[in-house]
Amino acid sequence: MLTRRRGFFCLLWTGRARYPENAEPSKKHKKPHSTMHTTRRIATTGALVLASLAARPTAIAQTPSDSMQAFKAKLQTTLTRHLDKLLSDDGSVVSLKGKTADGSGALAFYLMFEITGEQKFRKAALSLADQVLKDMRATKFGVLPIKEKDKPGGEKIIGGGPPALGAYTAGVAHILHKEGGRNEDLKYIATVLDRYPWNEEGWWASTIDVATGEPKVPVTKPSIINKTAAIAMSAGIVIAYVRDIDPDLSWRLKQKTDKCIYTQIIPAQEADGFWHYSLSDNDPMDKDVLGYFMLTTKELMDLQKFNPAYREAKLNAVVQKAQAFALKRIAPMTDPNSGPPCAEHATPGTPSHYSLKDDSKRSFQLGLILIGGGYTDEGIKIMKAALDQFPIGNAGQDGAHAAEPSALILSGL
Repeated sequence: MLTRRRGFFCLLWTGRARYPENAEPSKKHKKPHSTMHTTRRIATTGALVLASLAARPTAIAQTPSDSMQAFKAKLQTTLTRHLDKLLSDDGSVVSLKGKTADGSGALAFYLMFEITGEQKFRKAALSLADQVLKDMRATKFGVLPIKEKDKPGGEKIIGGGPPALGAYTAGVAHILHKEGGRNEDLKYIATVLDRYPWNEEGWWASTIDVATGEPKVPVTKPSIINKTAAIAMSAGIVIAYVRDIDPDLSWRLKQKTDKCIYTQIIPAQEADGFWHYSLSDNDPMDKDVLGYFMLTTKELMDLQKFNPAYREAKLNAVVQKAQAFALKRIAPMTDPNSGPPCAEHATPGTPSHYSLKDDSKRSFQLGLILIGGGYTDEGIKIMKAALDQFPIGNAGQDGAHAAEPSALILSGL
């Protein structure tokens, strides 16, 4: 039976401790005999519990804590082996390939430094963060090129933008903030996000021409949800880092972030917790809509992890609905499970089953979502299967898609 454990990880990630808002201590005095009766009840209950445990020693031979510690050890060992493989003999990072490899790699290395205290991981993270910044500054608008794209009229452009833009700016900003003394670089990242094409209705452009800064399609067109959520995630994290550096810049980014999240992303969620591919509810037939749904959910979880101000009731509720949807509709069709596909929302481009052999990144995304949502039993089951297929030493996108979610999970355990 699936269980939901609200442990430290869940409370840390989404701020779900159930404390009444603005609660005040009761002004009524307790009657003396009430305390006495309560004490008796506690003593009696405690005795019954101890007797029950003594009668069933095998029932606690493998406690949830034991299972979690075993998983944590395996996760840390696997991730350490992978990151070590990405380091040369002199401690430098091998060349990483892919649109998010440097940014995601930097964050994975830094989180592992925070977990282990290993300076080699910190050195690697700073090296990658500095490389991302160097590459950003070498472009006109701070947006790294991804690939050639066609504009609606047939004109070819070199496109760039989210979700990669959100991932590498957020990861690098977190590292710089934790290190300190990098105010100008943090302000630069915030400025890149502030200048990125924005529609006052509440979304960012999905893609831009990195040479001209112009959107690939008019910004009046409702954005792709995972892409605008990626910028909201990064901007929402960065606002806390630049609040004292440039209050006006921080304020502008917060207005945009809140407009995007609370007037577009949250209302766009379906009753069952699902998000469509686009704010216009259009799901292209060739897209893996469940994969992009998981990406959107992860982005909102990352925002809450790195900026506690967004661990509030309204956003908590939609993230919880998304996590529950992932448990009910996506976990059954993901290795090592063999359940039915999600018929309600799947398109022809959506796999009927997420196989580790075909696309391991979905398992790592899903494991993060489930464990972050408190569905630890199912999350650990999926992650254990994924860890057995971890692309150790892969310096491309496959390695990045496995390492960053693994590091995020480990940092919350």
